[in-house]
Amino acid sequence: MQISIFGQFKITDNEGEVHDLKVLKSRKARDLLRYFVVFHRRKIPAELLCEIFWPGMEEKYARRSLQTAVSSIRRFLKEDLLSYQDGTYCFDEEGSVTIDAEQFENSILRAKSSKNDEKRFVSLKEAVQKYTNDVMPDCVYQDWIAQAREHYKDLFIDALIELIELYERKGDRVEVRNLSKKVLSEDPFNETACLSYMKATSELGHEIEALQFYERFSNRMEKELGILPSQELKSFHDELALLHKRPVWIITIKVKKINEAVEAIKNLVREKDEIKIFSTENVGVFVKDVDGNTAESIQKRLEQILKEHSLEAKTSLRLAR
Repeated sequence: MQISIFGQFKITDNEGEVHDLKVLKSRKARDLLRYFVVFHRRKIPAELLCEIFWPGMEEKYARRSLQTAVSSIRRFLKEDLLSYQDGTYCFDEEGSVTIDAEQFENSILRAKSSKNDEKRFVSLKEAVQKYTNDVMPDCVYQDWIAQAREHYKDLFIDALIELIELYERKGDRVEVRNLSKKVLSEDPFNETACLSYMKATSELGHEIEALQFYERFSNRMEKELGILPSQELKSFHDELALLHKRPVWIITIKVKKINEAVEAIKNLVREKDEIKIFSTENVGVFVKDVDGNTAESIQKRLEQILKEHSLEAKTSLRLAR
């Protein structure tokens, strides 16, 4: 038997047939079954069940109602999965039922117990793929479901954060950005995800978008929570804003053997800088995020490299418009 609690509560038998929960005429019996599944393999005192599902009712009548609901559940399941011993009930004590939430949590436990990054990565990916929705989002009134919902959502967010860290080590900025957005869709004020999103976005060359995202995030925090982002997040924003304001310098190189010149200088140029061929004898190097003295120093190093490659060239330096 397979049971899903992520999204709509669903029970599927070993032949692939979905059990129609409406067969259980009593709403209390349906809710009690959901409770047993969420807290499967735990010994639950009958007194506790009476307090949760029949609060305020005289004990002997509450116990009678509980026994009636349990009998209905047993007939509905058509399997001996609900045991009673020493005043406690237990669902699936032998562990014969597959429950999606349990598989999800087991994947996270495997990740936490592994010291190997690649094995952790695989287990975390398995976990986040199993979390297809919140726990029974259509059941909004039961406190115990809300608690289970928050428990699994917190595990999901923590797994995503760990996965983001592993993708950051791999240098996969696109996946870091995508997963950070997923965290923020579940937890809009998660500062760890906000920082990862801003870093990945800026490293992908979208500094303005990262800065604008921070402004929206900060305004929302202040308006809805009455607080400001952490110093770490603000410091990254300020540093990024400062870098974005720095000028771009263009070192223009006039040389006849332009292809040879490009090959000679490309190892000197940083990843964030650009080489552009303007014409058959003119090439430009766009140098970003440096001051004038540094730009002049780079120009001199370029001239030296071209000279070492026996290439006659003239260079000039100016600010990009």
